[in-house]
Amino acid sequence: MAQQRLWHYLVLPVLLNAALAIATMVAAARFFREELASTIASAPVLGWIFLVVVTGLGGVVLFILLQPILSAVFSDRLAELVEKRIRGSAPAAPFFASTGRALVHGLLKLVFYGIALAVGLGLTALTGLGSLVGVGLGAIFLAYDGFDYPLSRRGVGFGGKWAYLLRHPGVTLGYGLGATLLYLVPLAVLVAPSFSAAGATITFLEIEGKGAARGAGAGGGTQEKEPEKPHKPIDISAT
Repeated sequence: MAQQRLWHYLVLPVLLNAALAIATMVAAARFFREELASTIASAPVLGWIFLVVVTGLGGVVLFILLQPILSAVFSDRLAELVEKRIRGSAPAAPFFASTGRALVHGLLKLVFYGIALAVGLGLTALTGLGSLVGVGLGAIFLAYDGFDYPLSRRGVGFGGKWAYLLRHPGVTLGYGLGATLLYLVPLAVLVAPSFSAAGATITFLEIEGKGAARGAGAGGGTQEKEPEKPHKPIDISAT
């Protein structure tokens, strides 16, 4: 990000994410304070400790649910710019059509998030394994969020995006767990969506390039390879 001078794509998202983080914590605190009013009155110390814990968890859950929608426009533009700088071009999608599709997919994704959260809480209550399941599901959803940008520019539907992740399970889990660790770094959550979008775009292009190379190799090598279009070199590791 620094080498390519893309920091200006992070400034406004950081401010918006900071405002969202404060708003979700305030909303969670108000909700749980009303729910735990009797507990706080009867056992103040225990009640306040419990309130702080559930407020933090509730605020984080709300933030994770809402942040991808808030950051989608900035992350999509950043992912498109990264692809252009690597390949020299990127598929273009009509603004209103892509925005409407993104909103529909975002709502469907929220439904999946809600189901996953309910499953995780249920397993925690019954078996104590809900946290592990929650981490795994969270990693998969973060992988979806990242790869959503390059796939959407190619007109892939909601089911097609999940099918792509299933075809590349190693990349999906590896990328998802890496993104999860990034989200766990204090304050990194404010820039994690942008970094994740850029990283997923680079990974997608690498997979696509390897697939094209295998296809060319399977062709028998009788046809001459067309020269690649020159483009500005980019240091992927630094990006």
